[in-house]
Amino acid sequence: MKTGTLYVVATPIGNLEDISVRALETLKGVDRIACEHPDRHRKLLTHFGIHKPILQVSAANEANSARGIVELLLRGETIALVSDAGTPGISDPGKYVVELAREKGIPVVPIPGPSALTAILSVLGESPKDVVFVGFLPKTPGKLQKILRAYENLEITFVAFVSSFQIKKFLQKLNETWGNVEILIGREITKVHETWLSGRVSDILSGDLPEEGEWTIAIKKWAREKETKG
Repeated sequence: MKTGTLYVVATPIGNLEDISVRALETLKGVDRIACEHPDRHRKLLTHFGIHKPILQVSAANEANSARGIVELLLRGETIALVSDAGTPGISDPGKYVVELAREKGIPVVPIPGPSALTAILSVLGESPKDVVFVGFLPKTPGKLQKILRAYENLEITFVAFVSSFQIKKFLQKLNETWGNVEILIGREITKVHETWLSGRVSDILSGDLPEEGEWTIAIKKWAREKETKG
């Protein structure tokens, strides 16, 4: 029996109108949809008039649910893998399903789309040099310090996701470790309360910094190096 295909489908990170035509056609055409939180994803599907059986893949049960999904794929079903927002496997569940599907020889097809990473890089203002994306930053000061020290001497653009309650503490630690570097912050990207802040770390900390929402931060570490050498 011919195996099915696993489609890794990117969905909007906020604004539902950002979904691609190809993503919609894929979601309409598969046998099932595997997602992080069924209730949240049903809102997206209902908005576009899509009704499909849903399987849950959360961080807590990903390894176990991956086996069940792959069994269905081996029987010939087609399945779309999605996350709550953005791209599965990029700081979201998805890696176990993809890895196991590849091990079993099942075709895995990406359906790219909205991304906070590419969104913030596109409005950085200059073509970035080497980009390092670390996903969500650790909550403990020691682990955070370790990450910052690892990239301390590299001329890079550093991109990370920062939780709302962590943003001020992170910027303070950043200033202590890397100095007064130039940064760009996107808050609630593509959503109703989308906000952009840019400047040196000290300028951002001295301004109005709401401690809520989802934050994406890009640090022009190479800009500091350039300024120092000039």
